[in-house]
Amino acid sequence: MLKIGQPRNAYDLLGLPRSATPVQIRGRFRQLVRNYHRDRATKDLLGDELFRQWVNAYLQLTGPDRKDYDRRVRQSRGREQPDDLLSRLPEPKLMLIQAEAAFVRRKFSESLELAKEAIKREQRNADGYALLGDILREQGRYANALTMYNYAIQFDPGNRRHWQLLEEVTALRDGRALPRRYRSPQASGIFNRPPIAWVAVILTTTLVSLSIIYARRDWGAPWLFGIPLNMVYLGLADGFLPGLILAGTSVIAPFDDELIWYEVAGFGVQTTPLGLFVAVPGVVFFWLALPFYAICAYLDEHLSLSVIIALFCCGAISIAFGLLAPTEARNAVFALSGNLVFFGFLWGWLFGSIRRRAFEH
Repeated sequence: MLKIGQPRNAYDLLGLPRSATPVQIRGRFRQLVRNYHRDRATKDLLGDELFRQWVNAYLQLTGPDRKDYDRRVRQSRGREQPDDLLSRLPEPKLMLIQAEAAFVRRKFSESLELAKEAIKREQRNADGYALLGDILREQGRYANALTMYNYAIQFDPGNRRHWQLLEEVTALRDGRALPRRYRSPQASGIFNRPPIAWVAVILTTTLVSLSIIYARRDWGAPWLFGIPLNMVYLGLADGFLPGLILAGTSVIAPFDDELIWYEVAGFGVQTTPLGLFVAVPGVVFFWLALPFYAICAYLDEHLSLSVIIALFCCGAISIAFGLLAPTEARNAVFALSGNLVFFGFLWGWLFGSIRRRAFEH
């Protein structure tokens, strides 16, 4: 990653929004470690400052005190570095960190030895047994992996991830398809919404479509740059409503997580909200937001599905306005309607996120 600015908190260190799930946190940590200094031995990584920061952030966000840490992040306006948890780890836990790093770097023999030694020193180590199960599963030894996951559940029966892994490896051992909800790494992501959320999205899409079609009867008098006046009102409303519904039903992540707290790497400042590179260009000239975000995503090695959905929705509505606009105003509508739609979408996104935060807390 091209991190020039100093990360402010554990989320910045891993390049994650504050709404990240445990699955996303684990996946991001493993992604960062996978190709980091592959020429160095795994045991030497513990002396690397950046690696230690990643581990501390990972431990902070996957530990039992994450809610307390999130509260401290809010109170400090995002300037709360993770605690130095790595230096407090007992030897078996430290060995497991090394074992997990070796595992994601596909050094299975080294990882297996480290995990076995960690369990030897702490026999009721559920995470150690789960990691052994991961290693054995990766090697195709499903029956042995099943035994390890059973041990992990025995010592930590409340850990849902261990139960999920057990069900997966059982299916693999028996030659069955994986359970549907585990087939995609996004299973716990934004598409895993209750039916009522998708009913609301479908109704919103229908209302927006009908409003654009109805507007053909009376676009109103030409306004600034030749855009019909009624299209201005409709553009704002048809942007606001999808933003409100998508955020309120959690189809897209909260506004502050995606556009305020999220740090864009590579711009040489302490913190650069993504909104500065997406929202501002989108309001000034919507079509500029697309290449701007592509550059941000490339620099940060991370694509936000929420931002992509927002840009897609606003682009689709803008194109629909342009196709149905009066001939004399069509070029202006194609060029500028996106500004209005996106401006309305941002306000809907903000209000939908406020509603969501209120219900969460």
